[in-house]
Amino acid sequence: MHFYKIVLSYDGLGFNGFQKQPNKETVQGRIEQSLSLLTNQYHFTYAGRTDTGVHARNQVLCLETDQLFDEKLVYSFNQMLGNKILVKSFKKIPKKFDARFDAVQRTYKYFLANQLTLDPYKQSFIKESKVDVNLTILNKVAKLFLGTHDFSSFAKLEAGQNPTRNITHSSWLKRSDIFEYTISGNSFLRNMVRNIVGAQIALLEEKLTIKDITKKIINPDGVRLNYIAPAKALVLWKVKY
Repeated sequence: MHFYKIVLSYDGLGFNGFQKQPNKETVQGRIEQSLSLLTNQYHFTYAGRTDTGVHARNQVLCLETDQLFDEKLVYSFNQMLGNKILVKSFKKIPKKFDARFDAVQRTYKYFLANQLTLDPYKQSFIKESKVDVNLTILNKVAKLFLGTHDFSSFAKLEAGQNPTRNITHSSWLKRSDIFEYTISGNSFLRNMVRNIVGAQIALLEEKLTIKDITKKIINPDGVRLNYIAPAKALVLWKVKY
């Protein structure tokens, strides 16, 4: 068997998330459909599943297959994936690894802009804010998420799932007219990043207070803060091993 590390980027607006689902167009489904035409036997792991509409700049796969891929075959694979998915790198490696469980850090970015200054062509991949974006306030609340916490108030949990996660980076900055949020952690729960961003946007809109958010981080009560930022402005930025 041969082992490959593959890095992909994709436009999530064209898919019902990464993970394969019956009768729905997904990134995993498109990958499997393409691979099945090129190899008789294969298996792959991936760094993380993204929600419907979420993009990836660097999604990592580990592919195990009986087929030796050359440059021509990699080109064919890339073409079969269509114009919503791009193979950024396809590298033969000496042994397999688990793209999900061997990852030590994942980084996501979220993009926000003031509604009145957002160019129309950017509206499909940047969240427009209904109120003025205050960078000082955002960074004050972003720091609250740093460290190891029970994030059950900021995610959709699966049965029996451990809600504790460790966040190593959480901050906002401004580039031109775009506000960029970066969050890094060992792993994330379902909807967790969008929920964290949504809570911060709700704070700007005076639907929540810093006290409300702090309480949910320090003393989660099992009730979710159900403010979910739109998927279109979220990107899986990089994965570290």
